[in-house]
Formats: sequence, structure tokens, C-alpha cells
Amino acid sequence: TMVCPHDGYHYPLEYLKTFSNAQDFIYRRGAPDTFGSRALLRDLDRIRNGTEDIIKLPAFDHATADPEPDTHVFDRPQHQIVLCEGLYLLPDEDGWKEVASMFDLSIFMNADLDVCTRVRNQCIPGYTPEEIEERCETVDRVNGLTVESSKTRADVVVDSKAMKS
Repeated sequence: TMVCPHDGYHYPLEYLKTFSNAQDFIYRRGAPDTFGSRALLRDLDRIRNGTEDIIKLPAFDHATADPEPDTHVFDRPQHQIVLCEGLYLLPDEDGWKEVASMFDLSIFMNADLDVCTRVRNQCIPGYTPEEIEERCETVDRVNGLTVESSKTRADVVVDSKAMKS
């Protein structure tokens, strides 16, 4: 089994800086449009339909806050199962809707959005508590709603422990 995290498909910060509204994209980094969905689709297609024995995939390096190329290795003779994990694997929006077709089985981990945003953003380096709260509402909640709306496309929905009782 090989794990393919979709976080490696974040656009690099230097690339985001070239966007016409760069500050907005950098602030919202982690939103669906700050990822290279086409690159993920290309790599999943290479794994599913290609003939290459070895395919190298990116990871996300939290120390540098950027993707790191060629970190994960798919070895066709060795890996019979590929587990792809990430927030934006099932949305039905431009750039992402084709990704879901690459999976034989999709499982959505259902979680309470309030619990997730509160836990995830207790500390963001360089942000005050007020700025964290604002970012949770204007960025993370919007991203979470996008993710939540995609659960209808999953084959299986499982409630996580991050659900309110």
C-alpha cells in the first residue's frame, strides 16, 4: 500500500506570489484554488492507467511551508493499493470533479465543522488570537463548507470522533 497525500499539490508560495491578487491567494492558502488539481489528476491517471514502474509524487513540507517534489514513490510492481487522502478529492467543481473518477472507493470522514476549525487553528504562527478567529471564519469555514458539500459524492460516509454528540 502506498499513501498519496493531496497536500503535496499545494501551489508553492513563489508561484502564488505571481498571481494578480497574490495576497488574497496567500492568505487563503489551503483553499481549493490554491492547489494544483490538474497535477494531482495527471499523477493519479499515471498511477491508474499508466505503464511507468516508478512514479514520484510530491509531499508538503511543513517546515518550509511548501511542497517538496519527488517525496512519495509509487512502485507499480510493489504497490497494489494507493490510498489518496485530502480535503478536496470529491468536490464537484472545476478542476476537482475529475479527480473523484480516479478512485475505486471513496470514504468521507464526517466531522463537525465548528470542532475542526476550533481545534485546527488554536495557533497559527504570526497571527494574533483575533486574527486566527477572523481567518477561521473567512477562510477555514468556507473551505470546510466546500469539503462538507462533497460528501454526497463519497461511496461511504463515516462519522469521526470530531462530531458533536
